[in-house]
Amino acid sequence: MLQEKGGAKLPLLRAGGREFECDAILLDKDGTLLDFKVMWLAWSRYVIDEIMNGIHYHIKRKVMEMAMGIDLAAWYVDPRGPLAGGTMSGIRKALVKVLLECGMAEANAHDLVTEVYQRSEAAMDWGSLTRPLPGLQGQLKKLRFSNFKLAVVTADITERAKTSLNSLGMINYFDVVIGADLVENSKPAPDMALLSCRLLDVKPERAVVIGDTPRDILMAKDAGAGGIGVLSGVCMREQLYAAGADAVIESVTDLS
Repeated sequence: MLQEKGGAKLPLLRAGGREFECDAILLDKDGTLLDFKVMWLAWSRYVIDEIMNGIHYHIKRKVMEMAMGIDLAAWYVDPRGPLAGGTMSGIRKALVKVLLECGMAEANAHDLVTEVYQRSEAAMDWGSLTRPLPGLQGQLKKLRFSNFKLAVVTADITERAKTSLNSLGMINYFDVVIGADLVENSKPAPDMALLSCRLLDVKPERAVVIGDTPRDILMAKDAGAGGIGVLSGVCMREQLYAAGADAVIESVTDLS
């Protein structure tokens, strides 16, 4: 929708009873655009299997799962756990800590986790694990028709994000795709939001970040942008509001 202001037509975004005058929408990927659990629980299972195959220590699978903040049997992700937090470095640290507690030398623990991470890049069929959230394509069309500039800001690496969006035929809806590998500091630092705004030629105060974790909202606040939380990922409403969300909605399809 466009709103007249000073003779110019500006995009007006509505979410959860709030209105946002903005030129750009910066969208998180996993849990906001795509099904978080399908992709990242499959990846988690692979990582745990490979780590356990590479050690001679007795470690229960449940210990590894708890370290990542997941329960594979229950298909559950702890909203406050490392996987839900959305940083690969955070998950890496949690796994290394488990190995250290089991008696592995620190250098060996780091090497093993790093090697498994690297193998997972080629081993996972990222395209087949990419599932859009219901109604996503129609909503992206509406947002583009309403003259919003769109960006993806994800803690994932840029090329994998592009691969996922390409597999769905949706990458052309986005003006830019920014992964954590393109900035010095990942979420909740403002780097990705600020870089997106520079590339889109939009002031941060004229942008809105939409994401499913507190890290997305904190990134928005630190960048000076609006922040809208969505419940389509693994985090809870109170977590998003506690981080400073301006509004919380069920999914991106509830934007108008």
